[in-house]
Amino acid sequence: MRLLLFLVFFVPAIMLGQDDLFAKEYYKNGDFEKALVAYKKLYANSKSNIDYIRQIVDIHQQLEQYQEAEKFLTEIIDRTNYTAFYVVLGYNYQLQNNLEKANENYTIAINSLFVNPNNAYSVARAFQDYSLLEQAATTYEKAMEVKPQLNLKLPLAQIYGEKGDIEKMMLNYIDFAERNPISLSNIKRALNSFISEDGSNESNIILRKLLIKKIQQEPNVIWNDLLSWLFIQQKEFSKAFVQEKAITTRNQEGLERIMNLGRIAETENATDIAKTIFNYVIENAQDTDTKLMAYYDVLQIETKEANQDTFKDLQNRYLELFKTYGTFVQTLDLQIAYAHFLAFYMNKTDEATAVLENALKLPISDIQKAEIKLELGDILVLNEAFNKALIYYTQIQRNLKNSTVSQMARFKVARRVIIKVILNGQNRS
Repeated sequence: MRLLLFLVFFVPAIMLGQDDLFAKEYYKNGDFEKALVAYKKLYANSKSNIDYIRQIVDIHQQLEQYQEAEKFLTEIIDRTNYTAFYVVLGYNYQLQNNLEKANENYTIAINSLFVNPNNAYSVARAFQDYSLLEQAATTYEKAMEVKPQLNLKLPLAQIYGEKGDIEKMMLNYIDFAERNPISLSNIKRALNSFISEDGSNESNIILRKLLIKKIQQEPNVIWNDLLSWLFIQQKEFSKAFVQEKAITTRNQEGLERIMNLGRIAETENATDIAKTIFNYVIENAQDTDTKLMAYYDVLQIETKEANQDTFKDLQNRYLELFKTYGTFVQTLDLQIAYAHFLAFYMNKTDEATAVLENALKLPISDIQKAEIKLELGDILVLNEAFNKALIYYTQIQRNLKNSTVSQMARFKVARRVIIKVILNGQNRS
């Protein structure tokens, strides 16, 4: 019985799959006569399969059998309610240079949207398949006119992009984002293909003008967000800062976005504006943790910029912070940074070690302990106490096998081995 069921249900499906492969292979090799026979056989078993219908029409056209294609399509149009086939029929007339009949059928397809605007996708897709982009754009616009709740701005933007109409493309992208804020990241990715770091690039100018106009006409933080993003791409961080402050004020949210902007600016070596941003956070943050993060980032920049003349002032700034906020878990990152500054800039390794050893006594997590030990190991390497440093690095590897800190410790162990080999080689010579 099971064998009979298998033969009844599965064997025909397997054979149909093989026929599909044969049909595609014939078409690929340009053997259109055999491909036509194969696709007609497939169509006979699946008369609602749009792909088979389109392939049969296409093969007739490849063979210049336009009358056969027309007859086949007309029968299907009479039998189905798939209005996109009017586009296919219209294109069949266009191939024969009968533009009047072609446009007549294109108009029927577009006018069908007055009855069912949801047909827009299939009709527009059919136009796009034949590179009839103007008609495809008209299709989407007409559908939204008939049914305003349809948001077809995204495919419409893509069509204008294909046409090279950058302004209309960008306008539709940002209009789509307005109605679908969750899509903002995807819209930025799409726009990123057209803009550059150069603010004088034509596409950058178009997008900037569109967004500024939107802000003036109908204030919405989405426009500020996109404008900030554009300025970041152009590395104009001061202008992005203005937009981020507007977003924060309007949304009455925390300063995380502004902190992120400061870090981006720092990464791009725009240290002056980065410090301005972090100092703004320090002045405006309502919670201590955010203030301390901003202090940490400012001091990281100032430490890199420091010289012998400014070391003492920088040290006093650290000490003033510890006086204000204490040397507790909350200031742990600052304590590690201070120890690094003492050891590697002021050459005060004993003081630095004492700071870190005191930090180890705090009620902290294993990850935090590992970060302290990593810094202790680095200071020991600075003092050429390689074996002691190795102990710290090995402890980290053993206690936190798969963490980022452990990977860093593993790297430093490997580096320690290389240094030891080099030193041994020098001693032998």
